[in-house]
Amino acid sequence: MIVLAILIVGGLTACDGSDKSKVVVCVPVYGQSLAMGEESELVTDIDGLTEKWNGRLVGEGLDDGFGYYEDRGWKKRIKRLIRYGNRRNENSAFAMGEALAGALGKDTMVCVFADGRGGTAISNLIKGSSPYEALIQDIKSSNEEAKKQGMEFFVPAVCWMQGESDMFDYTRVDYRKLLRQFAADINRDVKSITGQKRDVKIVGYQSCCLAKCYKFVPENYECYEISVPQAQMQLIRDDSCFVAGTPVYFLDFVDDRIHLDGKSQTVVGRYNAAAVLDILRYGYSDRGLYPVDIKIEGKIAIIDFNKNDSKELVDNSGKLEFDTINVNKVKNYGFRVITPDNKDIAVKVTIVDDKIVIECNADAKGCKVRYGANGEKNKSGRRLGARGNLLRRNSSMMPEWCYMFDEATNER
Repeated sequence: MIVLAILIVGGLTACDGSDKSKVVVCVPVYGQSLAMGEESELVTDIDGLTEKWNGRLVGEGLDDGFGYYEDRGWKKRIKRLIRYGNRRNENSAFAMGEALAGALGKDTMVCVFADGRGGTAISNLIKGSSPYEALIQDIKSSNEEAKKQGMEFFVPAVCWMQGESDMFDYTRVDYRKLLRQFAADINRDVKSITGQKRDVKIVGYQSCCLAKCYKFVPENYECYEISVPQAQMQLIRDDSCFVAGTPVYFLDFVDDRIHLDGKSQTVVGRYNAAAVLDILRYGYSDRGLYPVDIKIEGKIAIIDFNKNDSKELVDNSGKLEFDTINVNKVKNYGFRVITPDNKDIAVKVTIVDDKIVIECNADAKGCKVRYGANGEKNKSGRRLGARGNLLRRNSSMMPEWCYMFDEATNER
């Protein structure tokens, strides 16, 4: 595996030797309908992708068949065989693949694809389910083809895009526990296929469809709907198996409802690619913006955020700011302080020395500090959905939008 690591690092810049790839970097996208781009119009010429990148960008099985998705392997194989084009939509894998192919050298082939099943809770996507087995089969077939061609095969990460069904259907499962179990299982199963020593990371997005959930009341102290986004954020913050891709509330959704549009899928893909490149280069990624500490001083709540030590942060970048241009301004920029008797006591929110300071009209001790729990009923996205205005900019022109959260002040 030392040889593989050298190949991966060597592939980060163009090589002067043979153009033949020596290693395959495979990054699947997995989840429910957002993972597969449901309703998203095609932005990428997926039939020309492999040719565009001189054979270095491929789908599952290392061929040029992009966009043929089914949660059962045999159905997918038939679709790919006859090139059945129905429901070939834009998904984040395509832009991610292009970004990775552009950043990695000529000795590296990039393999990307999306798997999963729409409208499906997490309990039916983890190990033992048919979508999970289809994902494993795609990794197996890609690994086998790489070996036939004399190439090493490595899976640095899987991009997770799921959570909406658990919110809509009020499954009330321990989402954090199940997602951690998925991470452990996919890590173990991929390693048994590829023989790699390095762990498989989970690149996480965040479900933002709170306002589409029929029971959603943003002032409720016990707010089930935000528990899923909270679990996704917590794992990115607290578990080294997870790294941040991006939340998605700052993007456009088809009809402002449930599915990202085509352009937004490409944006997610570029964020995911940046995280994967960190993993390849450093073994980890400290991207993402999320709270690490909340202090209560009477009627004041002070939120401290994680630091990003990325080399992309230069000059005056890396500072917190509110953006009300790209995301419609929402009350208190998306922040709430909720009392145990279901009242929002936040009255003013400011940025002070890279911290968020929330002034309240009552003592904030024992309250929950919340970000992103709002939105017009049945809407999602940057205009009308559950959202916030907080971000941190960096020189890559890809700002880090703050992940939604729901932190109990008496627990930290």
